[in-house]
Amino acid sequence: MKMKTWLKDALGGVAIGTGILPGVSVGTVGMIVNVYDKLIGSISSLRKQFKKSFLILLPIAIGCLLSVFGLMLFWKKVAYPYFPFPIICALAGVVIGSLPFVASPLKGIKWDAGDITRLIIGFVIAAGIGVFSFLSAAGVINLKIDFAEAFTMPLDTPWIYLVVFVVGALAAIACLIPGISGSMVMFIFGLYNPILGLLISARDAEGNITQPSIIHGFHDTRYFLGGALLLLVMLIGVLIGLIVVSKAMKSLLEKHQRGTLTMVVGFILGSILSMFMNNDMYEVYTNPSLNVWWQYVIGAVLLIGFTILLYFLTSKRRKKAENNSKEPEQKVEEKTE
Repeated sequence: MKMKTWLKDALGGVAIGTGILPGVSVGTVGMIVNVYDKLIGSISSLRKQFKKSFLILLPIAIGCLLSVFGLMLFWKKVAYPYFPFPIICALAGVVIGSLPFVASPLKGIKWDAGDITRLIIGFVIAAGIGVFSFLSAAGVINLKIDFAEAFTMPLDTPWIYLVVFVVGALAAIACLIPGISGSMVMFIFGLYNPILGLLISARDAEGNITQPSIIHGFHDTRYFLGGALLLLVMLIGVLIGLIVVSKAMKSLLEKHQRGTLTMVVGFILGSILSMFMNNDMYEVYTNPSLNVWWQYVIGAVLLIGFTILLYFLTSKRRKKAENNSKEPEQKVEEKTE
């Protein structure tokens, strides 16, 4: 691989790493920076052509990891502790602004009952997860499941390992679908902040650790082992989700594009609601220091701004894709003449 190509893929990986933020779709970002097809193709052929696929994925993975680490620190140290609502609004703007790009293959089709049904199903699933967790946190639904508490004593709550495995696999699957964010799936399930908490300690305003990472909690053997095992289980779930579903998703988008995308659009619309209605956001709304008017004003400005920004960024990519799809048709017409 040429150095220029290697660096280009690494930068593409840096862009893809923004998918660690809830709402940012790895699939959409990958398409914008032209590494999506390369990423999907390499993952799906990893077993048959391991060396070739590994070398293609390596620069993408390096760039992605660097980006992910920096953004995790930003989220944990700055964004969520001090400006949660404006940041969520900005990320929601990213989702809304990129939606026309994701749905562009559906342009011009006449929607039938099946399309509308799939869209509603996708919406209900995504919105339902977030709203259910929000109502549970508010005490409206008496569900005695506390993911945050389970993360503080994972070896004493073994069911959390199954939850993390399943959600990790679902997040990986979501990463392969343009328009859907894997981290957003974890966020609306209420696992995003607890998982980051295993890697980065939470501190109060004075700098005291309120919730230690597994590194800071190394002296507590049970906490360290339990947390490390949780991360391992999640990683296994992610890998299985990527490997097993990559081929299936590629096939669905190629052979059943209309049906797949109509459900994806529904899921995206539902996930926008879930970004503002989930158990993490309930804590924000009930925190006097965060539930202040200026957070909502800034949030509204960022929502509109990022919606417009992403719309224009993705519209250029959309027009380019449309022009490329027309070229084969023009060549066929020229030959027939």
